[in-house]
Amino acid sequence: MPMTFDELLKTLELHARYLRGETGGAKANLAGADLYGVSLMDADLRGANLAGANLRRAILCSANLEGAILAGTSFKRGILEGANLRNALLQSACLKGVNLERVDLRGADLQDADLEFASLTGALYDTQTRWPQGFDPAAAGACCLENS
Repeated sequence: MPMTFDELLKTLELHARYLRGETGGAKANLAGADLYGVSLMDADLRGANLAGANLRRAILCSANLEGAILAGTSFKRGILEGANLRNALLQSACLKGVNLERVDLRGADLQDADLEFASLTGALYDTQTRWPQGFDPAAAGACCLENS
């Protein structure tokens, strides 16, 4: 069952309090949540758990997902342009047809992720980024920053 808008807002507010170190805050746990088509543009979900969530067709432009747990999450045909996925866990994530242009993937773990038809033009990665076996990020348009 999809998460209601009010439930999502409450979760985001508690996570914001958690990030600020305020009393009553709670780290966002959206594991397995159905967030199909949701707009989380500019959302700050650093360190949140979204493992196995349905974020197909979601809009996450400029979202901060640094260190987030996104293993097994489906972003199919989503838009993550300009998002921060630094040090995020994206193992076995479905990124098929996803706009990952100008995304920060430094230190991210994308092992076994499905990147078919994903757009990686201008995406940043480093020597710590882990890609699916046989995937060539430079050929896909991503840029390696050796000293991150």
